[in-house]
Amino acid sequence: MRFRHSLIAASLTAALCAAGCTSPSAPAATSPGTTTASATAASASPTPSASPTPSATPTSTPKPTPTTPPKDTRKGKQLSKPYAVNGIIVVSKKHRITAAYGPRHPTGPYHLEAEAAAALTRMTAAAKADGVRIRVRSGYRNWTVQNASYQRALRNYPQNISFYAPAGASEHQTGLAVDLWDGVTWSLPMARTATGKWLFKHAHSYGFVLRYPDGKQKVTGYHYEPWHYRYIGKKDAMKFGNNKLTLEEYLGLA
Repeated sequence: MRFRHSLIAASLTAALCAAGCTSPSAPAATSPGTTTASATAASASPTPSASPTPSATPTSTPKPTPTTPPKDTRKGKQLSKPYAVNGIIVVSKKHRITAAYGPRHPTGPYHLEAEAAAALTRMTAAAKADGVRIRVRSGYRNWTVQNASYQRALRNYPQNISFYAPAGASEHQTGLAVDLWDGVTWSLPMARTATGKWLFKHAHSYGFVLRYPDGKQKVTGYHYEPWHYRYIGKKDAMKFGNNKLTLEEYLGLA
């Protein structure tokens, strides 16, 4: 798998990341969508073994129990508002938005939603205290920019189109997604940098989740993107600690 990633990374290095993940000038790797609803956590408790002397029964790690999400019935002008589950916005190839949508309270140099921007500031400071540098390669991108990026990818990098999100299907349009790196190493190799490893271990503690985990392309519709993080709030993000769960699975959409 790592060998395959290396080959992909090599072909992506000179490419422009048009998807919902990387910045318009990023290599072939890109990140698309957005996120949505949340689920309740259920903890499974094993049956105590019969024993003369009662002993504490260990409990397993709580796992989210997806609820039945509402059906996405939006059409026409209704697509100017995003689909959401339990308060979590979901933007993807299956749940799109029109050019009319954008962050409600954009702030900062990357025009992120205020809450996401504040969480990113805290996370960046925490990483710096650990000697790790986090840089933003791409934040908010509107429909027009995303469309131009996607069309460019179709013409120049059709073999890597699974890294790109069509306009209206990119999380970057919500102002809740960011492409992060160390300012030096980009694309799939970014996962092996100090920044990539730190984010993989700590991002959920600040409300961010790795949106497109390794091995989950059939669920998310996008390739593994170690740089694309989506803000959903700490309460929900803490259930993504192993970085294997996808937003679709968490919200009962897969």
